[in-house]
Amino acid sequence: MISFIFEPLGPHHDRAGFACGNAALDDFLQTKARKERDLGYGRVFVMVDPAAPTAVAGYYTLSAHSIDISALDDRLRKKMPKYPLVPVTLIGRLARSLHLKGSRRGETLLFDALRKSLRSAAKVGSHAIVVDAIDAPAADFYRRYDFIPLKGAANRLYLAMETVRKLGLD
Repeated sequence: MISFIFEPLGPHHDRAGFACGNAALDDFLQTKARKERDLGYGRVFVMVDPAAPTAVAGYYTLSAHSIDISALDDRLRKKMPKYPLVPVTLIGRLARSLHLKGSRRGETLLFDALRKSLRSAAKVGSHAIVVDAIDAPAADFYRRYDFIPLKGAANRLYLAMETVRKLGLD
């Protein structure tokens, strides 16, 4: 089994050769990721095989974000301060290469994103991780890892940082 490594997207990575089967996710990596990174909109992390260090096997993005407290269900909201916005970490995109379909490498990418988010939250406050699932199958993927939909947005899901902490990923 290949032991992938994760690193920030760099100029040596073959973005043009990446294909995950979703045109929007492919296009982001190929044409927008470096510019958004350079502007400070988010960080792009790539998964690579050490034997082929320029080939992107998968990627995800992380950025600081906030959500309106009213998007949380009443049970969660009752336990929180009454601020209008809740600080979160956003996984804006997550994709694995088509040649890895069925290999559980989406899970590998997700766990690395959760690990980095948890470490970041220890330095800069973040109550949860939010994902914008690109479609219903992607939303189902996140639900398998205990993400819950936010009110009125079936494909925007939430996972409390406390839950991530209990996973023991660090």
